[in-house]
Amino acid sequence: MISHSRSELPNECCGLLLGRSRIERAVPMRSDPPAPDAYYMDPEQQIAVFTGMEASGEQLLGIYHSHPAGPLEPSGMDLQLAFHPDALYVIISLADAQHPEIGAYRLEEGQFSEVTICYI
Repeated sequence: MISHSRSELPNECCGLLLGRSRIERAVPMRSDPPAPDAYYMDPEQQIAVFTGMEASGEQLLGIYHSHPAGPLEPSGMDLQLAFHPDALYVIISLADAQHPEIGAYRLEEGQFSEVTICYI
């Protein structure tokens, strides 16, 4: 996720986190159009990934995106675009590109709540 975030600078990146009972893989998605302050997952790529996901028995467990120069906290736009209430929302902040930060959030009662994650 961090390398994907860096590769999309100065724009936001986005991707899907798939697995069965735990996150097993991150799928980088194209943002169409690319933008420094928003992401728009390519609909055709979404269809292809969701079709493959269902065929393999995987589930959508999370969605990630970057904040190229912004804070780790979700923005108002992030909240407006949170369409998957059961998904984990992961944000990568590159405000300090040498020391990126990762935060994870759950949608609860129309607001984001930060959760602790363990990652390698």
